[in-house]
Amino acid sequence: MWERDLAESEQGVGFFSNMIIRTLIFFSALPIIMLIGILAWVVRPTDSLIILHYSVYFGVDMLGAWWQAYLVPVLATLFLIGHLILAKYFYDHAERIAAYLLMLSAGWIAAGAFVSGASIAFINY
Repeated sequence: MWERDLAESEQGVGFFSNMIIRTLIFFSALPIIMLIGILAWVVRPTDSLIILHYSVYFGVDMLGAWWQAYLVPVLATLFLIGHLILAKYFYDHAERIAAYLLMLSAGWIAAGAFVSGASIAFINY
């Protein structure tokens, strides 16, 4: 009885109408938007190279053009879109847990991209 009621409670709710999915999308997109703002504030178009990676052991080990710093939020956005498409597919085929896990992992990817991009901004500030 309990399992049937729980399963039927989510029946008929659309993908974008589900509060869990909406929350996970918001918390996945928020770090990407914040990262774009931080990079836009710090990294400016320039002819000189910027630091893209710093290691405690080896120091600066990767230099690149200014636009390469923006690849981090672009790739995070592509991962978010890919996870969103797969999550919608699984949600529509009654695999809601898989959809939730995909969107949760998209949030972790976005958080990792935020740390990576904020490090680039901090090093070049």
